[in-house]
Amino acid sequence: MKIKAPARDDVSIDMSPMIDLVFLLLIFFMVASVVTELEKVEVKIPESSHAKVPEDTKGRMMLSIDANNQVYIGTAPVTTEELKVEIDRELELNPELRILIRADQRVEYKTCKDLMIACGEVGATDLIYATFEE
Repeated sequence: MKIKAPARDDVSIDMSPMIDLVFLLLIFFMVASVVTELEKVEVKIPESSHAKVPEDTKGRMMLSIDANNQVYIGTAPVTTEELKVEIDRELELNPELRILIRADQRVEYKTCKDLMIACGEVGATDLIYATFEE
């Protein structure tokens, strides 16, 4: 007895759900990239031949210093005393707090020094300055 397989029509995969998924991902990343760019103060980061990208940038508190020597936490301008209070509060929540400092290339050294002293006075010792690699 000879068994014959039934004739099959051409099998095809419906691509429309996959295309829908790709468009949803594209829209998500476009919206997410716009949101992250809005959360920074405009500063011109200096270039350095010895710049290194930190291995882990998550969990860092971002401080910015603009060309007018104004210090910001995120996008909110703060005084030195407000900065100390905020860093102290963050240290209570996370004792291993790490701080990323984005300083404009025209910032006076005195401002950076005062910022580092303020961080040290409340116990924040893991500081890193943002630079671009030449």
